[in-house]
Amino acid sequence: MPTTAESAPPAALQAQLADAEARHASAPAEVAAWLLAYAATLPADADGARALRLAEHVALAHLGEPAALAAVLAALPAAQQHAEPWAAALQRAHWVLAMVQPSAGAALPPAPADLPRWSALQNIVQALAAQGRCAEAAVLLAADEAAAATLGRAPAAVAYASSADNIAVELQTGGRPVGAARDVRRDAARDALMLQAAAIARRAWGHAGTWLHAERAEYRLALCHAVAGQGEQAVQHAQLCLAACQAAGSEADAVEHFFAHEAMARAQRAAGALAEAAAARARMAALLPAIAEADGLRAWCADALASVPAYHDEACMKKPALGRLHQAGTRPHRAWPPLTSSDR
Repeated sequence: MPTTAESAPPAALQAQLADAEARHASAPAEVAAWLLAYAATLPADADGARALRLAEHVALAHLGEPAALAAVLAALPAAQQHAEPWAAALQRAHWVLAMVQPSAGAALPPAPADLPRWSALQNIVQALAAQGRCAEAAVLLAADEAAAATLGRAPAAVAYASSADNIAVELQTGGRPVGAARDVRRDAARDALMLQAAAIARRAWGHAGTWLHAERAEYRLALCHAVAGQGEQAVQHAQLCLAACQAAGSEADAVEHFFAHEAMARAQRAAGALAEAAAARARMAALLPAIAEADGLRAWCADALASVPAYHDEACMKKPALGRLHQAGTRPHRAWPPLTSSDR
């Protein structure tokens, strides 16, 4: 990835953007620095708009730093700000920034249409959560649920469901307040927002997605309740996830069943039912040989299996569940991906 502000040919910029998108979750500060260095030379076209949306997402959802987005916006070439599709991405970015970092006495910029607004929702909510403004984030997240429900499987409704899903994923797998020690207890307000996002995602996928979206939303709810220390609720959602796989028949492959049993293993552990957790983990292990090796899928699932604690002797069976303590290192590096993600 280049570190200079030299303009790149379209093909080169597209390749650089693809690389940045692939690495942004693991190296957000580096990607943000590259985007800032490139900002003054970004083209006013689809690639420029793509870079601007990535800058918004990285600055707010991953770094929790509105100032990083403001710096990119300040560096953009003024002469190009009315060209499409650049103008739409720019309008969205200014509106998002105003939502998370309002200026005293300044009116909010006009809100974008449903699709870009709901695509950006995950960035706003995660930035507010990073600022400790979880109550505001919860109100904003819930505000458009009814409106999205009237749109069926329209792209805007999918964007809303995906944003809620992504919020739940980030809060579940991150969980600790920014800057907190690794062994700190999870923050109750963030966990409440996480559970709200997971529940909204499940309802939204019920009308915007397929059985597979709904099943994976139950998986997410099980994991969210588990990390929040709510074992009974986690088990209920894990059961719904398994039931959905069974009801789908041949449409649910070994991967779906594997992760449904992962949800049950983690849920039972959170509930303190360690024998049941061990049995669910054993079912994961039994399914592993049936998962294809192509594209590293089986290896990735093996990592997920390894991250689920094994209770193989009496001493281990007596260990208490970690409950609301942040369980660092208990997830594979990659979260199980949703079927679709919003346009950041």
